[in-house]
Amino acid sequence: MSQTQVKPMVEGGILSAIAVIFALISAYIPVLGEFAALFWPVPIILLGVRHGYKWSILATVAAGIIAALLTRPLHALSVVVGFGLIGIVLGHGFRMNHSPVKTLMQGAAASLISKVILIGLHTAVLGVNPFAAIDGAALDQAMKQTMNIYRSLGVSEEDLAANAATVRELFRQFLLVMPSMIVLGAVMDTTINFLAVKAILKRMKKTIATPPIPAFPPLKYWNMPRATVYIWALSGAGFYFFKDQPQYQIIYQLAANLQWITILVFLVQGLALGCFLADKYEVPKFIRTVLLVFIFINPLFAQIAVFAGVFDLILDYRRLKEPRQF
Repeated sequence: MSQTQVKPMVEGGILSAIAVIFALISAYIPVLGEFAALFWPVPIILLGVRHGYKWSILATVAAGIIAALLTRPLHALSVVVGFGLIGIVLGHGFRMNHSPVKTLMQGAAASLISKVILIGLHTAVLGVNPFAAIDGAALDQAMKQTMNIYRSLGVSEEDLAANAATVRELFRQFLLVMPSMIVLGAVMDTTINFLAVKAILKRMKKTIATPPIPAFPPLKYWNMPRATVYIWALSGAGFYFFKDQPQYQIIYQLAANLQWITILVFLVQGLALGCFLADKYEVPKFIRTVLLVFIFINPLFAQIAVFAGVFDLILDYRRLKEPRQF
């Protein structure tokens, strides 16, 4: 057997073993297991970077089979299906030296596909639809138990009724935007694995030959697609026009989810504008940190950042001659 075949086999065995350990931790150790599952793609990505997607596919299958023998088969299947494709796609993106945005978009698409497949598998195997499981009956039961506790503490019926109405509305909004939350989750877990592997590759580069590490431009140069403004406007119109028309519930839900996603895009654009202005006027790091914290904990500051993002997208305040489309 040639040296070129032995090396990927050895590294594949080691990284597959690490993936199996992560799967075991995710199955048997509370809290820490959630983090282990989240970072499960990392060894698969590293193998793909070093030796190509064929080896990362083999490692994913091997790790899944071993994990199924050592844990519950359904758990192993959930981990492999939920995170394996992310590892394969991100590893290929790193190896091919794709731009960071392209790599992230491909990884996020893989993550979203994995989540859809995972929901389908759970529905087929367990006969339980995760979306259907969150229904009004479950909410009513939880509300009754909570209200009984508050009654025992002497809370008035008027206050209980007001709180119940608020909780029901929050629950309705949660169900409405759940699809966009799944999309956001796909972007987040892809980004976390991207950054983790990038940090590992940077350290590996000192001792092992690795492909060039893709780097994002500074945040102050980020520029989202201007089409976001039109999507936001159209989805806003759909959200208000179809709000009270049950026959157009699908359009209403689509509009609500697009609204939520575009607002997050505006927030990122606003943060980019803020970084640009902070550098331009040499704002001290302490003040920058305080403002950033307020943006994430105070709705008013967050709204200001969103409006700043809209303003910058429409008027191109930063005058980016060659805008980087994200």
